Amino acid sequence: MSIPVSSLLRVELRRLAAGVLAAGLLAAAPARAAIEKLEVTFDYVKQQAAERAAAAYKEPDRALPERLAKLNYDEIRDIRFKPDQALWRSEDLPFHLHLFHRTSAVREQVTIREFSATHVQTIPFIRDFFDYGKLTNLGWLRSSLGYSGFRVHYPLNRPDIFDELIVFHGASYFRALGAGQIYGLSARGLALNSGVPGKREEFPVFTDFWIGKPRPGAKSLVVYALLDSENVAGAYEFTIRPGRPTVIDVRCELYPRAALELPGMAPLTSMFWFGKNSDRPSDEPRPQVHDSDGLLLHAADGTHLWRPLQNPRAILNTDLRVVKPTRFGLIQRERAISAYEDFEARYHERPSCWIEPVGDWGGGSVRLVELPTRDEYGDNIVAYWVPDQKPQPGQPFSFAYRMTWSLEQPGDDNLARVVATRYGGLPGGGWGRLFWIDFAGADIGQRNPETLAADVRIMSPGAKIRHQTIIKHPGIDGWRVALQLEGTDAPPEGLPAPRPVEVQVQLRDGYQTVSETWCYTWLQ
Repeated sequence: MSIPVSSLLRVELRRLAAGVLAAGLLAAAPARAAIEKLEVTFDYVKQQAAERAAAAYKEPDRALPERLAKLNYDEIRDIRFKPDQALWRSEDLPFHLHLFHRTSAVREQVTIREFSATHVQTIPFIRDFFDYGKLTNLGWLRSSLGYSGFRVHYPLNRPDIFDELIVFHGASYFRALGAGQIYGLSARGLALNSGVPGKREEFPVFTDFWIGKPRPGAKSLVVYALLDSENVAGAYEFTIRPGRPTVIDVRCELYPRAALELPGMAPLTSMFWFGKNSDRPSDEPRPQVHDSDGLLLHAADGTHLWRPLQNPRAILNTDLRVVKPTRFGLIQRERAISAYEDFEARYHERPSCWIEPVGDWGGGSVRLVELPTRDEYGDNIVAYWVPDQKPQPGQPFSFAYRMTWSLEQPGDDNLARVVATRYGGLPGGGWGRLFWIDFAGADIGQRNPETLAADVRIMSPGAKIRHQTIIKHPGIDGWRVALQLEGTDAPPEGLPAPRPVEVQVQLRDGYQTVSETWCYTWLQ
């Protein structure tokens, strides 16, 4: 009876175990490539995490051979995994596994294992898996070098082409795609102290992966991961279901070594440079540049919030308090290619991603972190859940959620949505701002103008309403709220601006709520 492991690895492991030195390959000790009889389950990975947390923290292996450690950006791009070496390809399985080389860009060694129902094996570093392009003089690369991460391919868009489906690469970062999408925002396993001015952010690392070998015709893939950092270890289970959209079910159990002051659960990371609600940089031909344009939050009590993203002058943290969240995420609502006019970056094809809690998450806050940026090349937006009951040392902390990566939007419960936010100066001047908030959908354009009204609320001191009106918007079969806010404590010349002002706008027809709530932080 054959051992159920990949045929490609089986051949390579025989060569390694026999001590054969192939061209460009170094033989590894057979023990490092051993096939072990073991059932890998979430309980097994939780046990590994508990044992890791009980021991003193050990930094990941970041040591690299000198040449790899000094590679520049272009040289790193020269190192490519050979698609014809993808694991499971020769067995005609529905998923293909590609591996990432360790370089100066991502130095941490990640242990990657393949498992079946009864066996598990570590995938040793194999130099022949890679095309090094023009790179020379890399020297001796040991088989224990390991990898920095992996990506999975699947025929998302055509049955004869294996597209990228999901990537795990760097710290606890990962990102996924559904049909018709290109990469945009990312996710993480855990965020710690993210966006706190003056405090070092801790970046936990996925140090170990167990990837389930798919069966012929499989429609899902299971990946287990072990997370570790100075203050916490954790076990993760990802059940990945590709499609339109791609859905990932996540289970996690954390084992804190110390009290976690600001744990960020189910974190999402994105980029917002400029959009309709911000000034366009000079000499920039594109109307908008962003991977996401808003934060969405729904709760069991019927709360539907929409917070447009901003590119602030300094770090801005916004906490949206909620009990029993049902959904939150970073959304790309603007889908018209004319909104970006960028046929290479294709921001209109970048996915939204939202989180749906599994079970009762209780009370807490969704924290939105917005960082200043001067370009589109770095992520400056983070959103995550902060529970009221925070993980404590010696007490396992479990939670689960579903992620959806989609070009569509989640359900709106028959409420109109905010489709655009614009701003400008006050008519006639003055210390304040004019906002245009456009609502559409759910047949709101057919509402009676005699009974339809905008409920505007100033949620923090520092501003007052100078004027507000609601106007029919025939272009979108919706309504525009024109809102003039006036600052009440304008600073003397040369002094810092006053603190941000929180504003909310919601449409009502009589006593009935007919739209989601527009939430905004006015940076005076």
